[in-house]
Amino acid sequence: MSRQHAGSGQAILAIVMICLVLGILAGMVLTFQRGQIALLSRSARDYVALSVAEAGLHAVLAEMRADYQFVTHGNPYIPKEGWPSASENRYNHLKSFGLLKLDNNSRGTYSGAVELPAMKLTGHFKVRVKLIDSDNSPDSKTVDESHRYFLLEAVGKVEDTCRKISTVIEKIVPGNFLFYDGQILDVGGYGPYRVSPGEMKTGRLYGHEMLIFSQRGTFDRGAELREMERISTPGFIRAESSVHVDFYNGKGGTIKSSNDSTDPDNFESFADYKNGKLIDAFVLDGYHGARPQKLPPLNPEYYKKARRPEPKILRAGSSFKGFSESKWRCPANPSETVYDLFFGWEYKNTDDKVLIYSEVPLRIWGCPPWKSLTIFCEKDVFIAGDFNANPDNPQNYGAGFKDYSKEPRNGTDKNGVAVLSMGRIWFDYSNPMNFLRNEMRTLIDYDLAMALGGEDLNLLILGGIVFPPRLSTGAYDKRLPMTALNFSVINSLFSMPKQPPEIIPVTTAGIALHPALGKLRDYLKPGSTPEENQNRFVIKSAMRRTAVYEGVGARSYMTGTLLAGARDKIIDSIMDQAAKEMQEGEPDPSLGPWNIADRLFQMALKYPRTGFRMPEMTVNALLIDSAELNARWSMGNNTTKVRNELGNVANPHMQSLPFIGRDSRFILRHMGSMIHLRTRPAKAYLDGSLRNDQSVVRRNIFDTTFVPGGGDYHPPYPMAGFTIISWKDESITAEDYDKID
Repeated sequence: MSRQHAGSGQAILAIVMICLVLGILAGMVLTFQRGQIALLSRSARDYVALSVAEAGLHAVLAEMRADYQFVTHGNPYIPKEGWPSASENRYNHLKSFGLLKLDNNSRGTYSGAVELPAMKLTGHFKVRVKLIDSDNSPDSKTVDESHRYFLLEAVGKVEDTCRKISTVIEKIVPGNFLFYDGQILDVGGYGPYRVSPGEMKTGRLYGHEMLIFSQRGTFDRGAELREMERISTPGFIRAESSVHVDFYNGKGGTIKSSNDSTDPDNFESFADYKNGKLIDAFVLDGYHGARPQKLPPLNPEYYKKARRPEPKILRAGSSFKGFSESKWRCPANPSETVYDLFFGWEYKNTDDKVLIYSEVPLRIWGCPPWKSLTIFCEKDVFIAGDFNANPDNPQNYGAGFKDYSKEPRNGTDKNGVAVLSMGRIWFDYSNPMNFLRNEMRTLIDYDLAMALGGEDLNLLILGGIVFPPRLSTGAYDKRLPMTALNFSVINSLFSMPKQPPEIIPVTTAGIALHPALGKLRDYLKPGSTPEENQNRFVIKSAMRRTAVYEGVGARSYMTGTLLAGARDKIIDSIMDQAAKEMQEGEPDPSLGPWNIADRLFQMALKYPRTGFRMPEMTVNALLIDSAELNARWSMGNNTTKVRNELGNVANPHMQSLPFIGRDSRFILRHMGSMIHLRTRPAKAYLDGSLRNDQSVVRRNIFDTTFVPGGGDYHPPYPMAGFTIISWKDESITAEDYDKID
């Protein structure tokens, strides 16, 4: 009996101990689960706080892409240590939307909140951004490092959990590039070069989706790339034709099909090494680490609401010097009214920064008189002639007419101009009077000399009078007078009697009909055949022709001399009349401007580096347009590459005729970046019928004016893109969050 009770007690004790152990285990499991839930809850709050901080970061990036000078502290031009004082009053482009609530602070730290209804929480964020103090590289001409990098800090808070993101933002400006395309950059589209290879010098090449090296057909010699700093795309590089390239550090070689992106293992980056360490790679595709450098769409509101300077708004009926409704129409959209904006031919550089905002399509040419100008247009822009080029400083080409012997300078040859369009930017060479005026002056002066007996002169003497040697781009006119000593017609008129004095008015009254002026009369009046007109400069107004005969005859009769300045006044009156008659009625093929370009080309080749200039349309400006490519285009080596160009064809909308033959050439020289954003659809499809570019030789030159962050000649309100190049996130305390202001 006692044994039975003892066994029963031991069993109870064992059960109690087992229950105790199970209880301890259950408590441990419960404690572990509670800890795990706590850890998971904190991790979730960390994640949500980080997401809230990211929302603030992307809100500020969106503000920066809409307001290219956006900072919360300091200013985008002068870096300072630490966090400087709050920035000046700013305009916020973003508004609260849905669950995103913005405080829309007018200065200082950017803040807001994100509602989280599913979690019954609200997250708060603060963001600040400033310019980082960076040194400029002495090797780079295309990047201004001192205004390129920004520190952006974003903090997010959910209940008592806070996270901080620190990023470095790289600022991308259009002035970094020679050519930029928001879709596919096909370098072959900037040809052809039929006689000798062309040159594309300095700057960077960037195609956001693809970069292609090609040629415009069998007879295109292609272009050589000189002193390049970077060739890149986040996509694919394809060499349909080989291209020689050298870089600013002296390295060089050939980009060809065997070392493009087709075979990543054989890709040639032309990398620069020092002590076996990679310093830089000059050619990059997406596979080999090219960073996206996407420029954002243009923001018209940013320009229309600008304050310093305020925009001069152009719309139908606006009063602005040189602004008027044009008779000219774009044949791709003839129903749309275009407005001329002619700045005149006198070069000035007044100390003004000017912003012009146009709500209507613009056709622009001439010399803007301000040191720095930005033109923003909601529609297409047509560059219709020489633009921002001092006409008194003629181009002076070296051998092969590849580039000027001396680079044009701000303040003497040009000013700082940027043209931005929400549509297309076109080169319009439909009216040769808008871009061959300076070239015509020398040839008309030469023809006057021939009509006055100059064919009997020694070539050296004739050259000194009409086309002296020109070794620079200086404005000094070295032409000598035409005198009775050298010109038989002037001598005949000067020899006429002047006594008694009463005979002078009688003689001058009829001098226009003097037989000695017969060749001059023939030169200005219409010929009986097109061949005759090709060697004349015809104007239709008999009254204006008579005024020219009287001006030449009277000066010759009274003084026996025609000074260069007097000849220029006569020549200007001839060209002004021709320009007027080109706008009257249907195009008349007998008029001088339609018949002079071939002779200009021939004389420039015959007498290089003299007063005779190669026919050229000169454009000095940073050009940014938004239209997508909507044209006949092949990425291969063929001629089907249609650019935004108009002219050298018969077209009633442009009041134009062909002005140069296929065996002659004229240069289309653009100095400045060419930026195609490709962010908006283009209405009209271009099939190539609106231009004949067989005679066009394109010259594309990089301009350092648009690289620095400012300066007297830096156009106001430059646009920019921003790319994150470094990222760090970490936890911070609520006290640290509160200190950010």
